[in-house]
Amino acid sequence: MKRFTNEGNILICFDFDETYFPHACTPAQLASVRRLEDFLERHSSKFSTMWVTGSSLTSLHEKVKRANLRFWPHRIASSLGTELYRIDADGTFFEDRMYQQSFPSDFVSRVERIVAQVEQMRIGLEEQPGNGTSPWIRSYYIRHQQWKWREGVQVLADEEGIAVNMSRCNPKAGDPADAFDVDFYPKHAGKVSSLEYVYATASFLREDTYAFGDSGNDIGMLKHVGNGYLVNNATEQAKRMYSKVTTKSYAEGILDVLETDVSSFI
Repeated sequence: MKRFTNEGNILICFDFDETYFPHACTPAQLASVRRLEDFLERHSSKFSTMWVTGSSLTSLHEKVKRANLRFWPHRIASSLGTELYRIDADGTFFEDRMYQQSFPSDFVSRVERIVAQVEQMRIGLEEQPGNGTSPWIRSYYIRHQQWKWREGVQVLADEEGIAVNMSRCNPKAGDPADAFDVDFYPKHAGKVSSLEYVYATASFLREDTYAFGDSGNDIGMLKHVGNGYLVNNATEQAKRMYSKVTTKSYAEGILDVLETDVSSFI
């Protein structure tokens, strides 16, 4: 599979699961994704695209095949922005190892200490499928209905000097309906950090960047860029946290924004 042919100076970032990629993969949804791909390829001399996702690279390859996508983006920040890849026009991937140089070498040990203390607090941490396949992220579910445990987990992460993302799960993306995502990762990683690194190493402007997401772990990214939007199918928790929402769902909502707002650049 090839990458979008050309590359411009308007950075457009997409969360993948339930934003760019609809897990249901209905014919109508996939037809909308094709229209979005056609739009991005037609104007690839103006756009640089980036998937900023919690999914691992292995998982992305599986989902791309399932949806029969035709183009890779120019960059991918996978595993919750802990791995950064640049993709050549022929579809060749190059991992940017410089991005990870500031990550702590004892990251796993720090998470293990947090997990042990959380269990002593009688807060049940359940490992997510595939936990540990990436060296820089550890993901768990917490099935408590209330957020009373959140402050305790945040304090433990702060004490260990690592970051934690906590947000309500999205069942449409394959998560349990009665749980929260709890993801531990290095402080100098994550969705916002991956964007900051791209800004520092490429010629994009934050105010000209667009970003689209569907859940609580996208809010930081949406607030960080000049033009951030939740797609209309976003979780209710995310909509309570952020007010700029597309009028349509998935790719249709993304297209509505890009076709209107970016017309002045085309």
